[in-house]
Amino acid sequence: MIRVIIELKLNYPYKLSLSWLLDFSKVWSCRLIAGGTNSETAVISMPAKKFKKIWGVNPRVKDYAVPAKAEKHLSAVKVKEIKVE
Repeated sequence: MIRVIIELKLNYPYKLSLSWLLDFSKVWSCRLIAGGTNSETAVISMPAKKFKKIWGVNPRVKDYAVPAKAEKHLSAVKVKEIKVE
């Protein structure tokens, strides 16, 4: 399985954005790798197949636009790494 490591910049208040991210992670089969209620950044791992459904392209290491309706909780999306498990 190919997994995409994504760094996300959360919007303030971080606690609400992180709560939204946890719900997002459950729906899209993601793993939360790093993040906290006082941290601006969070890191998740997502299957490449799910990434393609959300962004419409195969993942590459670069910055991506924030998905629609997520602007309230996220300010930036950056793919850091692509791993094969």
